[in-house]
Amino acid sequence: MIRTGAGLYYDLMGQPLAGTFSGNMFGLSSSVSNPGNVLTAVTAPRFTDFWSVPASLVPPAPKGGFPVTFPKAFQITGGLDDKLAAPYTMNLNFSIARELPRGFLVQGSYVGRLSRRSLIQRDIAMPTNLKDPKSGQTYFEAMTLLATLIDFQGVTVANLPKIPFFENMWASAAAGGFTATQIIAKDYTGNSAQGDFTNTLANMDQYCNRSGTTLRSTGTVSSLACSVLGPNAMFNAQFSALSGWSSIGSGSYHAMQWTASKRMGDSQFDLNYTFSKSIDLSSNAERAATFTGFVINSWNPGQLRGVSNYDTRHNFNSWGIYQLPFGKGKKFGRGVNRAIDAFIGGWQITGTFRLSSGLPVSPSDGSRWATNWQLSSYATPNGKPIPKTTSNKNAPAVGGTGGPNLWDDPTAAVNAFAETMPGQTGTRNTIRGQGYFDIDSGVGKSFTMPWSENHRLQFRWESFNLTNTIRFDPRSANMSLTSKSNWGKLSGQLGQPRQMQFALRYMF
Repeated sequence: MIRTGAGLYYDLMGQPLAGTFSGNMFGLSSSVSNPGNVLTAVTAPRFTDFWSVPASLVPPAPKGGFPVTFPKAFQITGGLDDKLAAPYTMNLNFSIARELPRGFLVQGSYVGRLSRRSLIQRDIAMPTNLKDPKSGQTYFEAMTLLATLIDFQGVTVANLPKIPFFENMWASAAAGGFTATQIIAKDYTGNSAQGDFTNTLANMDQYCNRSGTTLRSTGTVSSLACSVLGPNAMFNAQFSALSGWSSIGSGSYHAMQWTASKRMGDSQFDLNYTFSKSIDLSSNAERAATFTGFVINSWNPGQLRGVSNYDTRHNFNSWGIYQLPFGKGKKFGRGVNRAIDAFIGGWQITGTFRLSSGLPVSPSDGSRWATNWQLSSYATPNGKPIPKTTSNKNAPAVGGTGGPNLWDDPTAAVNAFAETMPGQTGTRNTIRGQGYFDIDSGVGKSFTMPWSENHRLQFRWESFNLTNTIRFDPRSANMSLTSKSNWGKLSGQLGQPRQMQFALRYMF
């Protein structure tokens, strides 16, 4: 038997988006907060009394009426892309099946699902990658060069060579015998955590020519000159980050599926094996919260492309029901009386089994923001060998006490990754942890009532995770480059510990 099919299906979408829009969109439900991460111990207003709130903490209320314009508050918020289109999928399948004697069936299939115009979130207000018309150098290129010299080659600020982008676009920043490149580097090394490039960019662009302003600071107040284009040449004055749903996603799922089944007689079962791969830009549903499954570099969304969060290369599952051949009318004890049949007849065993290959997970760049103001990038491999994951139950920690860990050698694992450069996303879903393993079982017995064959009493004993096997969830692993001592530590399990339940049922 051969079957094939194909179809084009448009997704129903809009209800969760409408709820988000009506509850959060400026003008419908307006809320204005302080600019993103500006106030520090140095710059925060001082307490005067219990009844006076400093004016700098309370932004003025926006003017009512329509159309409404968001104020220049450098706020972190969400919105919708005005170019939304209905997502659709192209579903493909082809299968060959063969029936065998005694109720057996074997089937092999190809299954494909291609998604287009999927909804994913991106930063609609992400700062531009400004290009210097004189040198042809972009901001991402210039800041990457500066970071490489300082963070990896150990060049001091005083010995930094001139970088054309900064010298041309921020020419007026030069002061006190320091070049524009060196002044910007001083801000980076003085005000930012290593790798927090968007902090320095905000000082250069959003808060330039202002004294007493520091972002995500270590304590030093920054005042940089603006670019030759003036303030906000790269950042939007209204938003430091604006998460918006957009129809720019795509994905591809391809699978080879094999099934062997038996559907007749005292025994029935299904054996299923799937070899598959799923790739996309984001794996989050429309109902996901703002800044979830986020495109880190809006100018190059393809950097986020990788295997889906739920991708499992190998997936095996089965179920079975077996009526034990004992009792009246069965192979053994065919002619026994009712009393004996009550003990040996009517027994049934059921079970399910699931086994999958490891689930994907991503290492984090940590508490720094290389490319996007609101979300950290993923970490980047530095060329050293990345150890294989084993989910060791008692591995030594990089720092502190050991315990369950994604690696046998967490120190070697963390040393294989480095901070991510400006304009980069890092590596998504390149690490595999453990997959699912689960055995569930059931034992049942039916008693025929002596007063009527149509009345039966059924007893069932069911066990979940029968072997009480522990598999750790790789998504619970701590993999932050700014928290290296806990690298790889696992805190969650896949599935639940062994559970049992008992039931008694009367049927008539």
